[in-house]
Amino acid sequence: MEISCLSLSSPDEWPHARQQCSDFLRRYSSKRLTREGYQRLASLSYDELMQPGTSIIAATVRSDVGRIPVGICYAADYGEGACMIAVHPLYRNRHIGSSLIRSQLSRLGRLRCKVAADHSASLQMCFHAGLQAIALEQGPTGKPTLIMSGTLPLNQYQSSSAPNADSIQEGDLLCQSPS
Repeated sequence: MEISCLSLSSPDEWPHARQQCSDFLRRYSSKRLTREGYQRLASLSYDELMQPGTSIIAATVRSDVGRIPVGICYAADYGEGACMIAVHPLYRNRHIGSSLIRSQLSRLGRLRCKVAADHSASLQMCFHAGLQAIALEQGPTGKPTLIMSGTLPLNQYQSSSAPNADSIQEGDLLCQSPS
């Protein structure tokens, strides 16, 4: 399996690629994605795709006819405008969705997604990718929806070996020389 950002050799390829992404998301999302997300993707221009904070990442596998997608993650405005993920049913429960989210996070630096509170598979995928629930709101269907958010730290590694009070994270070793 390979995870990569959608890359086009010319803007003329975008309408066909956009339709393929939209079809994949519609077919394999189990009708859990929002109409607003689909509309945002359907109206996305090539220039908007090239803007910071907007990205399409695909997980693909090799087949007899070339590489085929098994998962797609689309984010617009760092996920604030839209964040949609779908994985082919035959490839679920392999952490492909989490890998797609981590790739988006790595590419964009920050990401925000809205997930229905009753959709445990999507919540688990977001938590496995390192996103955290930061708020609860009412979704478009009236159901409780969690706002999931992740940010890459500006400096993942401290120059000094001992963490200071501002850099201590949950799970960090606080004792540098245990006896």
